[in-house]
Amino acid sequence: MKSQLNKRKELLLEVSKQMQQEGLVIGPGGNTSIKDEAGIMWISPSGIPFIEMSIDDFVPINVATGKLIDSRLMPSSEVPLHLLIYQARPDANCIIHAHPSYVISLSAVDIPIVPLFPDFVVYLGEVVPQIPYVTPCTEEMGRLVADKMEEVPSCVLKNHGAVTIGTSIKEAYTRMQVLESGAKILFRAKLLGEPRVLSKQEAQAILDLDIEQYRKKLLRESDE
Repeated sequence: MKSQLNKRKELLLEVSKQMQQEGLVIGPGGNTSIKDEAGIMWISPSGIPFIEMSIDDFVPINVATGKLIDSRLMPSSEVPLHLLIYQARPDANCIIHAHPSYVISLSAVDIPIVPLFPDFVVYLGEVVPQIPYVTPCTEEMGRLVADKMEEVPSCVLKNHGAVTIGTSIKEAYTRMQVLESGAKILFRAKLLGEPRVLSKQEAQAILDLDIEQYRKKLLRESDE
């Protein structure tokens, strides 16, 4: 019988491969992780494309100490990013870091990604913060992202990519999908004119809908 941890690893690997198939990462780019009940982070390894991974390739690291528990494979170079987010956000059980092309395109010309449609508000809120370009894989970048994500579930990394978190794996991944979808819609809308952005009142009205609360609850509990 499979353990709950192995089931979660299988789901993480499934969405990681889907992320590669959807073009949210190319080659060995991007990284994903989950946190287990013992406070251990299981992060994707360095240099291995998701499509070539097995669940045994996730590398365990203690979230509190940063200690590598199994050195069979080298963990993703973005370990500081994941550790610092988990330490800042105890409610996060999954982190997705991808390189979505429309998100990167808008960040490169300093266009903030704003809510143009209801699902954006439901899964990402009204604001997606952005950090300036910082050398990847550094503690400096990790701290900047963790600070920006203290109260929000996503962050854009200028000229680099994006990070989303979730209580569940599917919640974190859905947020990444919605973020790239929002960037694509904004990109295309700007080719036609100046897009109409949802107001704070409109956003709040969406969040107050009972059906949206129910959908969010299902997503949060999808790992169980």
